[in-house]
Amino acid sequence: MKHAVKTLIVCAAMAFAGQVPANAQLGNLLKKAKQAIENVTGKTEAEGQAGQAAASVAIPSGGTMQNPFSDAADIELVGAYGKSTSANYGTVYLVLKVTMKANESRILFGGEINGAKTMAVDQDGNAYVTTAFGQFPKDVVEGVAVKVALDGKEEQFPDVKKTAKTLQQIRLGCHINAQNRGMITFKDVPVQWDVQPQ
Repeated sequence: MKHAVKTLIVCAAMAFAGQVPANAQLGNLLKKAKQAIENVTGKTEAEGQAGQAAASVAIPSGGTMQNPFSDAADIELVGAYGKSTSANYGTVYLVLKVTMKANESRILFGGEINGAKTMAVDQDGNAYVTTAFGQFPKDVVEGVAVKVALDGKEEQFPDVKKTAKTLQQIRLGCHINAQNRGMITFKDVPVQWDVQPQ
């Protein structure tokens, strides 16, 4: 009997000696659960609110884009156009072609979404933001390509240096519906100064 009690005490001591604090065990458990979910779904938090990874697609006018909402809308950048406002500065606006896949008749662009602002950065690292906080509604038609110009005063990037020949990155706010809202990213987009979109 004494031998059994001693064995029980030794086993209990060994169990307590190797015990990890409960909060550390919970953290490890959560990490393992997150990895298991990512392995099963193939998705990570970096993929955005739309729930899918955005592949880079070439833009016909130059550059690439990442549209995390491609299941809901095909969005093509027609171009980035600059309008001179002085000898050295101007405004830059975007022209898009939008084909809705979702049953929506309106899409919102620009402004700030989830704390991220619509923003452009030129080849020299100069950053430009639009003056709007909200998004601007644009009428669209399901299954039909509609040209959308973001050329309203608050939709444009103001005070852009005319030395900006390329916008190395543009983040554009997009709100289709509650499940599809966030940022579309364009990279290495040429700026066409004082040219009218076709």
